[in-house]
Amino acid sequence: MGIIKKIESIQPPIFVDLLRILLGGFITYKGIVFASNFDSFTANIQSVGWVFVAAHLAHAIIFIHMAGGIILMCGALTRWMCLVNIPILAGAVIFNYLQMLTAENYMEFPMALATLGLLILIAITGSGKFSLDYIRDQRLKMKSS
Repeated sequence: MGIIKKIESIQPPIFVDLLRILLGGFITYKGIVFASNFDSFTANIQSVGWVFVAAHLAHAIIFIHMAGGIILMCGALTRWMCLVNIPILAGAVIFNYLQMLTAENYMEFPMALATLGLLILIAITGSGKFSLDYIRDQRLKMKSS
């Protein structure tokens, strides 16, 4: 059996479902916060040196956070949503590590690091029993029987 099949056969405990739902809610919340502070968010992106793509990158990050968080809460396409959000959170970890010494930004680095770790955990374990992925898999098993 291949490594992909072994990873897909993992049945996570129920608390991982709760973590997935809370993580999806938190990612959606951060997307809303970024959208409500769009000018300062693009200014932060421009401070890295990406002046010409700052607005486009900000729009993409906001959309991926909001849509991906909602889809992650529902448990649909869980691994895909984690894989789409992981590069964004890795960038946030690097960006916040470079900006860590400022007084207003001291909690963003540990929060981004914890969120990245949870995304990796959920990408490995999958969506769990309380998800649309699980319902879809059960229906496919019933049709094939």
